[in-house]
Amino acid sequence: MEQKVFFKNLDALRFVAFLFIFLGHALDTDSELIRNSEVYSWVKNYVYIFGKTGFSFAFVLSSYINTWVILEERQHAGHFKPWLYYIRRAIRIWPLYFLVLFFGFAILPLIMELMNQPYQEVGNPWYFILFVGNFFLIEHGWTHSPIISVLWSVSVEEQFYIFWPFLLILFRKQEKWLFALLLVIFAITTVHYYGTDVNIWFHTLFLLGDIALGALFAFISFNRNWGFNWLQNLSRTSILSIYFLFLFSLLAYHHIFDNAWLPGALNLIIEKMFYAIVLSYFIFEQNFGKNSFFKFGKLKSITYLGVISYGLFCFHEIGLLIGNRVLAEAGLESNIWAFLIAKPLIAFAIILPFSHLSWNYLEKPLLRLKRHFYTE
Repeated sequence: MEQKVFFKNLDALRFVAFLFIFLGHALDTDSELIRNSEVYSWVKNYVYIFGKTGFSFAFVLSSYINTWVILEERQHAGHFKPWLYYIRRAIRIWPLYFLVLFFGFAILPLIMELMNQPYQEVGNPWYFILFVGNFFLIEHGWTHSPIISVLWSVSVEEQFYIFWPFLLILFRKQEKWLFALLLVIFAITTVHYYGTDVNIWFHTLFLLGDIALGALFAFISFNRNWGFNWLQNLSRTSILSIYFLFLFSLLAYHHIFDNAWLPGALNLIIEKMFYAIVLSYFIFEQNFGKNSFFKFGKLKSITYLGVISYGLFCFHEIGLLIGNRVLAEAGLESNIWAFLIAKPLIAFAIILPFSHLSWNYLEKPLLRLKRHFYTE
């Protein structure tokens, strides 16, 4: 068998998640002139929030889709073989991941040496080869190259892929306790590490909130239970209200989630749960909502960008490095408007053709192999 259900509206949402991450990273700079700009401070204040939300969206999407795939395979085949699932995930993730990893650890230092620029990568490649790169960032801080650091989220997803099939087997027919357990672990992790030197935004246990709620909505969708009919039949007014609430929460983020009324750890738990629930609902609404005001799958160009979004994500820090270099060569590295507008456009223009080629000549041909690795 192969995957039976194709969610045609989710590719566009993948691109939205990437775009939030891309914008969040595009404004990183070492220029003191730019950092001291009032315009930069105002823009960065909001774009930083977009970046965090983009990663949450990516984890929720991944959890939703992979949970659905496992449930679907288990239902149609009558059983589930985790090792076949692992092979399919490896076919999808590994080729491009290791290609970018090789570029970051092996090729980029040679390029910098040829350009007579001192460069020494401080990252330990074994952390990233073994998909625990997020814990390298927690323990040691950023790698020299952002090309490598940004791959921390792939490590988190791979850790999720390893354990999730067995957790679904272990808690079969008792899934509500699994979701409750994951959310409790998330909450304990947040309280334990909040205010310490540990950057919990990279910690897998902290990200269980996104993972648990994305999976929960997949269960609701697949089994048509736990409020499915109510969610499916929400009025157009209610749906628009949820979208506007999401936009308002981004604009008023600090007033809502950085308030002094509640302890900091509790604010953070509420923030993560709010965004995970809303983003999970967006996925549900796009797939099953009967009164949607718009289905994103109608946006053909955005949908294609979502199809190639894994390449866009893996390449985007390379594009941003080149964008910085172009501005420097043009003498615009400290020009705030060139930094805010030209740099992201240059970076996107660079990564778009590479992502297109990667999808058509590396990723898509290999993905055809996945059909051989489904439970019969």
